[in-house]
Amino acid sequence: MLNLKFMCNDSKYTSLISIPPLNPACRLGIGVRGMFGYILYALVFSISYNTFAQSNDVNPPKKIVVKAFAKPDAILLRWAVTDKYAWKYSNQYGFIVERATVLRDGKPLTNPERVLLSGDTIRPRPARDWENFIRENDMAAIAAQAIYGDSFEVNNNEEENQVLKVFYESEELERRFGFSLFAIDQDFEVAQYAGLGYVDTTVKPNEKYIYNIKSAIPKERMTLETSGVYISPKEAEKLPKPYDFFGYFYQNTFVLVWEYDPLLPYYTAYNLERSEDGENFKKINNVPITKLADTPYSGVSYTDSIPEYGKKYWYRITGINYFSEPSPPSDPVALIGFKEIKTEPLFSTTNIISEKEVALEWTFAKEEQWKLRKYELLRAEKAIGPYKTVIDSMPPTQNKVTYGPLSDINYFKLKAYGKNQDFKESPPAMVQPIDSIPPEKPQGLEGVVDTLGIVTLRWTKNAELDLKGYDILRAYRKDQEFSKLNKANLIKENYIDSIDMTSFDKAVYYRLIAIDNRYNESVPSDTLVLVKPDRIPPTSPVFKAYEIKEGTVDLSWINSSSEDWAATVVYRRDTTDSIPDRWQKVFETAVDSITGFTDSKANPGRKYSYTLITVDRGGLESEPTPQIILDLPGTLLQPGVKGLYANVDRENKFIDLTWRLKPDNVVEIQLYRKILEEQFILYQRLDSGDKRFIDNKLTPNTTYTYAFKAVFNDGSVSEWEEIEVKY
Repeated sequence: MLNLKFMCNDSKYTSLISIPPLNPACRLGIGVRGMFGYILYALVFSISYNTFAQSNDVNPPKKIVVKAFAKPDAILLRWAVTDKYAWKYSNQYGFIVERATVLRDGKPLTNPERVLLSGDTIRPRPARDWENFIRENDMAAIAAQAIYGDSFEVNNNEEENQVLKVFYESEELERRFGFSLFAIDQDFEVAQYAGLGYVDTTVKPNEKYIYNIKSAIPKERMTLETSGVYISPKEAEKLPKPYDFFGYFYQNTFVLVWEYDPLLPYYTAYNLERSEDGENFKKINNVPITKLADTPYSGVSYTDSIPEYGKKYWYRITGINYFSEPSPPSDPVALIGFKEIKTEPLFSTTNIISEKEVALEWTFAKEEQWKLRKYELLRAEKAIGPYKTVIDSMPPTQNKVTYGPLSDINYFKLKAYGKNQDFKESPPAMVQPIDSIPPEKPQGLEGVVDTLGIVTLRWTKNAELDLKGYDILRAYRKDQEFSKLNKANLIKENYIDSIDMTSFDKAVYYRLIAIDNRYNESVPSDTLVLVKPDRIPPTSPVFKAYEIKEGTVDLSWINSSSEDWAATVVYRRDTTDSIPDRWQKVFETAVDSITGFTDSKANPGRKYSYTLITVDRGGLESEPTPQIILDLPGTLLQPGVKGLYANVDRENKFIDLTWRLKPDNVVEIQLYRKILEEQFILYQRLDSGDKRFIDNKLTPNTTYTYAFKAVFNDGSVSEWEEIEVKY
């Protein structure tokens, strides 16, 4: 058995923008899980760009995906499987490659000519055939290790339990699968060694073929979907030129960037070439440049060290497709490198000479002095700027300057310019001749109180550079004097306080004061009022009276006496319901003057329980009021109005309601109306023979619901009929 140890060489691998290089996976089994996710994605995505990779199926079918490349004298085939176990069994049983000639000289063949190209099956070459290949090809070493290596060193603990061993073995197979596909994606010859590639040189330019790739895995072990491709040598593909290639100088290196994802259907990797004269280019990367992760960035980058500063270099890239065929080179870019300033100047002394003048001194690293061209002095009213140049073109040998006049507060920066327009700025230095200016009023004070009395406060940081800290003040009443809570000035923009939740105070009040280094105090912040969480439920309402009449139930009550009353809710329960204690909310009011409700939807012959609860402003509910149980007369509902129709006449501002009803034994028709989610009210009593009603008491842009109920001479009522009308 060929036993390979795959080791990374950091200098060989490049990375994406913000993507780490390959070296975290230097030994297989350590940190390679994240990389595996890309490798599997990249291969399957690239081979079947418009099919498998675009599927959102959580459990996609196990299948073979294939890609072909036509040359005038050959057809190159590449394929892969979409499942790690399919890969494992395919290494054992192999693939069958069949070619069918379907066109000759542009004419279809009545009987396609079929040829078995694979002989028996195509499988990975024996381990001994790889020995010389892996010494000269890194990707061959990776693929051979994945196929024939003894172990990927996932876990060597002999005492591990069986469940974890199964898990680790599955993890190892994922790594083998991923690294194998990654390696063959970079080198077509490696794909052929791994049994996943084939070159058909027996083609003719006047013929067109269908190639079918079939799995030789026994059906009882696994079924793989067959895949094929339709192609002719005359369809030789012209590879596109890489585009959007550019470069720039950054931190003493050249950074080359180009588009990767848009050309993924064509290229899996790239070579970068450099020239000193713009004509003769030489490849500078040791291994192909490729993405090692699926990222939101569509491009890829390469960082090259600068051989010689001040000299012009040209760069270009060539793509490498799935069959190791190079693309035309991109347009070249020209770059020149130069030494940048690495250190920044620092103010060492700010000596206030008078109220209007200051002497500034600074230092700069001696080893960087030769790179300087000049200094500039900048000044602003605030630390964040904007800064304006007040003294320009000071020579690089100068290290002090006197400036005036000064404002009440001044911020200075020193800008050091290099010889190639690069520059470094010093941190700001504040100069305040007479510090009588207090900090700005603190802003953004906010907080929350939990049910245990813990108060969490936070606020926005002041911008003053000479800020010393903050004082937090508290009071339990609005007219009470505020007391300071902290002993030392608060440095951070948050504070935790605790309050007494058993006191009768409904709220707590806070203020914030900012203090600078000279103990100038700001004006207090706006007062923050925090209401204590309500832990005491409200008192219950009390039923006052009830009345059953004409198939309805009239209820009246006395509202809760709690100060934080917010609403009264009426609940009803059918005592004959098979599910006990299934209460239905039938009415709710947040208007304290409403102390009654008419239940017009109670059914005759039923026994109902009614109860009330109070909801306070904190959302707490009272205990339910003692139930009242009412037995409605047992009359049967009779057929109600039919053909109920509403016609809206917005020009004449009315709603015309029409209906049908046999007047036999009908005493009257009761018309109810409501607006939106309000309760129905008895709107009109109509004669038994009425068939029409015009409502002109309307408000524009309002939705009305009308309901009809007929009352018969034996006291019974009809079915309830409703219609909704948008006016």
